[in-house]
Amino acid sequence: MANKQMQVVIFGAGLVGEAVGRHISEQGHHLCFIESNLNTVRKIREQMDVQIVHGSAEDQDTLRAARVQEADLILAITNQDKSNIILTMIARTLNPTAKIVTRVKDDAFLNNHQLWQSQELNNTLIISPERAVIEKAINILDVQHAFDLVGFLENTVRVSCFRLGADNALVGKPLQAARAALPSKEILIVGVERGDQVFIPGGDTVLQEGDRICITLPQSISLPTMLPLLGKNYCNKQKFVIVGGSPIGVNIARQLEHRGRQVVVIEADYERCQLLAEMLSNTVVLHGDVTDTSLLARVITPETVLLATTTVQEVNFFIALWARKRGAMQVISMMDNEAYFSLAPELGVDAILSPRAAAVGSILRFIRMGRVLDSDILLGGKLNLFLTEIAAGSRLDGPMLKDASLPEGMIVAAAIQNQQIMVPHGRLCLNQGDRALFVVQPGKAPLLDEWIAQHKRWPSLF
Repeated sequence: MANKQMQVVIFGAGLVGEAVGRHISEQGHHLCFIESNLNTVRKIREQMDVQIVHGSAEDQDTLRAARVQEADLILAITNQDKSNIILTMIARTLNPTAKIVTRVKDDAFLNNHQLWQSQELNNTLIISPERAVIEKAINILDVQHAFDLVGFLENTVRVSCFRLGADNALVGKPLQAARAALPSKEILIVGVERGDQVFIPGGDTVLQEGDRICITLPQSISLPTMLPLLGKNYCNKQKFVIVGGSPIGVNIARQLEHRGRQVVVIEADYERCQLLAEMLSNTVVLHGDVTDTSLLARVITPETVLLATTTVQEVNFFIALWARKRGAMQVISMMDNEAYFSLAPELGVDAILSPRAAAVGSILRFIRMGRVLDSDILLGGKLNLFLTEIAAGSRLDGPMLKDASLPEGMIVAAAIQNQQIMVPHGRLCLNQGDRALFVVQPGKAPLLDEWIAQHKRWPSLF
């Protein structure tokens, strides 16, 4: 039996709105965009099979056409904070029972607790793309050489992504045989990106040099032991260079400071440098042109992790490429231009920080329902992750995983039984109340409900 169709309205069909809308639409829910830009309206109509209303979201006729008053979920995720706040107030007035998610970037709004405690905005779920990308950056930096990482249950369960180097024990042999080289049976490869393809591997999958693999990584795993198996070296004396004293760069530096890391920030604006020096107590702040290669050469060593976080993504791309040629240990670039996403890794950029992708992941975590306790995305949305609870009488309640015959494009990446976290094996039996972390390819998520829920279905937005 199919899930109950949800009524979803999205204010704003920009990059974030479109990406979130695709995830929701793929699950068969009724989606309506409200968008004022005619070119964007035409683009959505050409590329997506959804309803879109052209007009101002503050216009009563537009709101009625989108049936805002009947929506189960409303997302105010335009590029303008003030518009999102006003639209949230309007939506709450028209539909007091709807779940509302609002995108806000400016700290002045985010930190205004009186605003969010008002009657019109109380119980609104707030997401900040900037805070989301900062959290993403710190998660990645906590695991050396990772280019993407998502954590669940306060990061006690993590799925980390690495690019396979030239000299490693996994390349060139079937995955079932390669697992014997891993230091622990608690490591499970749950996803592979190879060129334009992303797939969930089987036992006969042969890994290749340059593959970007996703691994279930328990906290107990020793990185110095594991990384050489991936063709990576562990570094005991990492130092971090952040190019660009933007709010995102500064907040990353602050969190690295709290972890006792050695940090250098380079900023072009002299007055901004003075402010940063006051804000950051244990960070070296250097004033200079961020594209000055002689300045960069002074701070880049083989132990350097460089993050390019200026407000100009082309500059970030250039800095990351130059640092790679200079032999930095890891280079990370902040950018949102999808044209760079596939090009950057091929040219040596290890990781991309995308505020848009981080925002999408944050929004998806907010709109979970039913047996889905938490959710996120990997590889910019090419893989979905769902932390779920197993229902009594479901198809996964009782049988061993090897006998459950999960559909192609889906794998159990971790299981939680009696508060114990484990990486699953074929003989593991899940039972009512157990939690399981699934990695699922896009388009396969609707099948998940058939495996974790009772025969009677309830609404879900996964």
